[in-house]
Amino acid sequence: MLVVSAAGAVVQGCLGIGFGLVAGPALVAIDSDFAPGPILLAGQLIGLRHALMERVHTDRKAFRRSLIGLPVGLVGGIVTLTLVDDRTLRVVVGALTAVAAIALLAGWRVRRTARTDVVAGGASAFASVTAGLPGPPLVLNFSDMAPAEMRGTSSSFILFVALTGITGLALAGEFGMDELLLTARLVPGVGLGMFGARYARPYLDRSWFRPAVLTMALLGALALVARQLL
Repeated sequence: MLVVSAAGAVVQGCLGIGFGLVAGPALVAIDSDFAPGPILLAGQLIGLRHALMERVHTDRKAFRRSLIGLPVGLVGGIVTLTLVDDRTLRVVVGALTAVAAIALLAGWRVRRTARTDVVAGGASAFASVTAGLPGPPLVLNFSDMAPAEMRGTSSSFILFVALTGITGLALAGEFGMDELLLTARLVPGVGLGMFGARYARPYLDRSWFRPAVLTMALLGALALVARQLL
């Protein structure tokens, strides 16, 4: 548990996303109650670091515009869940994310505008509600940003999405003291991984960063599709 949570924290500590993708499968195999609440909350400990420590790099305009799309994405996700079965929805979300990530890796560039920031915020909230995958839509839209700018901006937004999700889980009786205790068991590994990420970030914050973060988005999307089809 210490090793997998530390590995997930290193990845998210460097890229801004990835804790759930890296640590999630092993943690759920240990105890299925780790998902979704404890994994989501543990990831936000890293997100909080990015939001605070890299706040000077955060694109505040992009962040505020993304927040405009948040309620639309949340409501759209909840409504869609009542109309489409979970399996089909997750396959569609994962497939669309994978196609977009592959296109960007192949050299296609998104011309980021105020409108795409709003859409990315809505898509992130929608993907969080329907597939537990809030990071990739933001990464795809913010792929032109410098590493610290992307980490600060995307992590600040995902904090809002995660807090909304955890509140919803708590109101539904799916997040309580037992889940808090499970989250506490992840804290040592998260702390260790954040310490390791401090030394790994300078190496990734170069020409490797954009391919690495897009690859992580792609792997997350493919893993989501594979879980539904296999």
